[in-house]
Amino acid sequence: MDSRQTRFATWRIPTWRIPTGRIVTRATLGLAATAAFVISTGALAPAALAESYTMKIGMVTINDPQHTFVKKYKEELEKRTKGRIKVKVFPAAQLGKIPRQLEGLQLGTQEGFQAPPGFLSGMNQGFQAPDAPALFKSFAHAQRTLTNPQFRSRYLRLAEKNGIIGVSIWVYGPTSIASHKPIRTIADMKGLKIRVLATKMESRIASAMGMTGVPMPFSEVLPALQRKTIDGCRTSIVVMGALKFFTSTKYITQIESGMIPSALWVSKKWLDKLPKDLQQAVVQTGRDLEGWAGKNSEAFEKRAVKLWTDNGAEVIHLSAKDRAAVFAKLRPLGDEVLGKNPKTKEMYSLLKAVAAKTPE
Repeated sequence: MDSRQTRFATWRIPTWRIPTGRIVTRATLGLAATAAFVISTGALAPAALAESYTMKIGMVTINDPQHTFVKKYKEELEKRTKGRIKVKVFPAAQLGKIPRQLEGLQLGTQEGFQAPPGFLSGMNQGFQAPDAPALFKSFAHAQRTLTNPQFRSRYLRLAEKNGIIGVSIWVYGPTSIASHKPIRTIADMKGLKIRVLATKMESRIASAMGMTGVPMPFSEVLPALQRKTIDGCRTSIVVMGALKFFTSTKYITQIESGMIPSALWVSKKWLDKLPKDLQQAVVQTGRDLEGWAGKNSEAFEKRAVKLWTDNGAEVIHLSAKDRAAVFAKLRPLGDEVLGKNPKTKEMYSLLKAVAAKTPE
C-alpha cells in the first residue's frame, strides 16, 4: 500500500461533540441541513404531502344507469384530484337499504349515495316536484329542464339542513307500465291494480287512468307479480328489465307520462372537511358529467327495449291520440297535488316555470 492509499485508509470523518454528549459528524449535519431546506422551501412534491380521502358511494341498483354513472364519476374524480380522493363503489344495496344509506350521509359515515330525489321527500317535500306527470315533452326536454342552473342550484340543496347536498342530477328514464295483460289503449287500464310509490301523487296518477294504486316496497313487486296479487307496475323499463320482470309480465307499455330523475348526494359533514379545491372537484365533476349521464340513460333505454323483446315480451306504444288523452288527464295533477301544497308549491312552481321556457 503506497502512502496515498495509507492516508485514504486511515482518514476519518471529522466529529464534534455537542453539549448533550451526542456525537455529530459532518455528514450528519449535511443531511440535517438538507432536510431542513426541503421542509422550509416546500421542495417535496405537493402530492407526496397532500392528505388523501375516501369516498364511498352506494346505490340500491346494479348494472344500470346509476351504477355506470358512479363508475364514470369515480374515474373522473380520481383523475381530477390526482388520487387525493379515492372512490369506492357499492351497488346492489351493499351499504344497506335506502333509509340506512341516507342516515349514513347525515352522520358522515357514508360519503355518497346515488338515488332518485323522491327518496329524500321525508326530509323535504319539495323533492316531489319532478313527480308531476305530463310536465316534460320528451327525455331531452326533461334533461335540459332539470339541469337548468336556475332550478338545479336550489333543488339539490333542499336537504342541506339535513346534512345532504346534491352534486348532479340527470334523467334516469321515462315511465312505463309492465303488465300481465296488454295495455294498448286507455280503456285497457281500467280496473288494473298497479304498484305505485306510497305518495299521494302516485295514487292520483293511477286513479286518473282508471287503475288502483297499490303502494309497496320495490323489492316486493316481482314476487307480487308472480303471485298475480297485482296486475302490473309503473316505473322504468330499464330497472324492470335488469330485474327480469319479463319472466312474469310479458307486456310493457311505454307511456312516458313521467320522467324519473336520479341524483348524486353527498354528506355535507364529509364535504366540509375537505380542502376547498377538493370540495370544488367533488361538485364540479358531478355537474360536468350530467350531459354524459343523460346520453348514457338513453342508450340504456334502447338496450332495455331489445332486452324485453329478446325475452319474448311485447313492447307497446299507445297511439298518438291515446297518448295525448293520457297527458290531458294527468297534466292537471301537478297543480292540484303539488301546486296547492305549501310544502311543495314553491319548488313545483319553479320547475314548471323553467320547463315552460326550456326548448323541447
